[in-house]
Amino acid sequence: MLLSTQSLDASVHEICLVDSDWYGLLGGGNGSGSGVQLLDEYLSGDIPSTGMFLSTWVVGINHLKRNLEHYWDWIRRHPEFDIKIIVLGPDRIDKAELRPLPEEYIHLILPENVQKETLTDVLENAFFNLRLRNEKLQLQSRLALSSQELRRLTKVAQSLSTERDFDVLIDQILTQAREMVSADGGSIYVVEREKSGQRTAHLRFKKSALNLATDEFLLPIDSNSIAGYVAMQGKILIIDDVYALSGNEEYRFNYEFDRAHNYYTKSMMVIPMKNHRSQVIGVIQLINKKRHYGQQLTAEDMKGDAVIAFTEKDQELAMALAGQAAVAIENNLLIQDIENLFEGFVTASVTAIEQRDPTTSGHSFRVAEFCVGLAKAVDRLSSGNFAHNHFSADQIREIRYAALLHDFGKVGVREKVLVKAKKLYPNERELIEWRFRYIRLAVEKHYADKKLRYLKNNDRASYSEYEELMNREMQERLNEVDDMMRVIVESDEPTVVEAGNFEKLEQIARKKIRLPGGIMLPFLHENELISLSIRRGNLNQQERLEIESHVSHTYRFLIQIPWTGDLARVPDIAHGHHEKLDGSGYPLGLAGDEISLQTRMMTIADIYDALTAPDRPYKKSLPAENALDILKLEAKEQRLDERLLNVFIESEVFRVTESPWT
Repeated sequence: MLLSTQSLDASVHEICLVDSDWYGLLGGGNGSGSGVQLLDEYLSGDIPSTGMFLSTWVVGINHLKRNLEHYWDWIRRHPEFDIKIIVLGPDRIDKAELRPLPEEYIHLILPENVQKETLTDVLENAFFNLRLRNEKLQLQSRLALSSQELRRLTKVAQSLSTERDFDVLIDQILTQAREMVSADGGSIYVVEREKSGQRTAHLRFKKSALNLATDEFLLPIDSNSIAGYVAMQGKILIIDDVYALSGNEEYRFNYEFDRAHNYYTKSMMVIPMKNHRSQVIGVIQLINKKRHYGQQLTAEDMKGDAVIAFTEKDQELAMALAGQAAVAIENNLLIQDIENLFEGFVTASVTAIEQRDPTTSGHSFRVAEFCVGLAKAVDRLSSGNFAHNHFSADQIREIRYAALLHDFGKVGVREKVLVKAKKLYPNERELIEWRFRYIRLAVEKHYADKKLRYLKNNDRASYSEYEELMNREMQERLNEVDDMMRVIVESDEPTVVEAGNFEKLEQIARKKIRLPGGIMLPFLHENELISLSIRRGNLNQQERLEIESHVSHTYRFLIQIPWTGDLARVPDIAHGHHEKLDGSGYPLGLAGDEISLQTRMMTIADIYDALTAPDRPYKKSLPAENALDILKLEAKEQRLDERLLNVFIESEVFRVTESPWT
């Protein structure tokens, strides 16, 4: 046999094509030599559509010159052919005569009378060179593919590591896994553990790639399901055809799924996701490897050769992706745990502060809801003053935390000042009440003494008339005392606007009563008069400064927390919630653009809730309409941001808490 047709693999074919002028030399005259065909007949026939062809042509020089254009055109149209040409002719041939055929296609020029054995050796050498080049190309292709896969895995790792939304992360993992191994469908399960964290409880189904309307559900980690079995064993499982299972396997496939969803599951690859402690934290289940990934398959297609088995290469890629996915999931869950921990800390802190001051219970949580609602309303605007102001999810979270913690500094304010409900403290009020009881008794004693002296110095016949006169005078005096106490009680009530019986209070304070021993006791002490003369609210100047100091306490507390970059402005936002645009606020007296947009939002929310909340004992809660009127007045006087207030009202943010008093 002159030439064998050994192939590198099933898709590579070796063909020797000869010029008819030399056919007798190679084929023995009948064309039956293995791998030897007539050149012109082959080129004019049906060319196979698949595979790679290593082809050596043996062509006489004259025949080659006559067909140069034809051969070169054919070569260009068939890039799947790797060709070497052995030219038979004179010892010296000007290669310029062979243009446009590139020189690289000429393997060797042999004399026309070359021996059969020599030609055979040259042919084998030509094929050997072609094989080497083909192997090199295949190796380069595999290396390029591996490099491409490595780059893709790196890109996937970067994408997964930066995704903070858990549901989006799960979707990305499943999408990347399917694309990487050409799977038609798939699903992801995440391990949920008991609260103690000591033992695995079950798998939670999180995501399917088959667009099924399936809610999350729990799956036991046992051999009653393939995903549960893989989670239990911690090893990858590849099944070429689930319908070819014997039934004696350690796991079970749920055939009811296919019947319920008009699907046909054939090949499967189920991969455990393990963390750095080799604990299974989830399972990726991939279904039906497609021969052509872009093809849409019907259930009937899936039964045929459109679905193939997963390969060892698929396993390597899937395991690499599963490792990256496990790290991303664990990091994401860790971030969730940290955020939940911080959320719990914030909630507990706010609750603790409000327990010190039950009169403001729920205030911080409502202000946070108002702030978030207003930020979202501003973010939705596409025209007007705030068309270019947008808030990311992180920025809204930042506003929320600032609102929740805006009053945390009240921890530095004396509790009796925090819970003060009237202008007087309860013990001060009680002391005044006891004093006026004493005054009443003193009045009664005074007139009793007068009546007794009369009896001693006068006859009893006239006493009745005198007693009646004294009783009338005493009652008038007692009524005066009661009226004074009534004025004090009325004045003790806080007011939203300036109001009070200030002149009457001063008159009462000037009155005194003589105690035994000659000591003169004023009806009202100076500090009591000052407190009762508070014209607005229930705090005197010193107490108001102490209450206002809570803002500075809040700031000093918040700057001690090592906030992450996305929450770095929480202290500043909370610090300014009592600042006013006209500079009349506190603690820094900021004005205009010195006050951030987020802080302006909080100021509106804080005042609105203070006006409408039912839990302030020093004032009655106002209906929403009245509270908004007060806010409008404040905005008109340049203390609040009128543009933000309009958004607050027009978007009905004030209804966000759905409180019965609004």
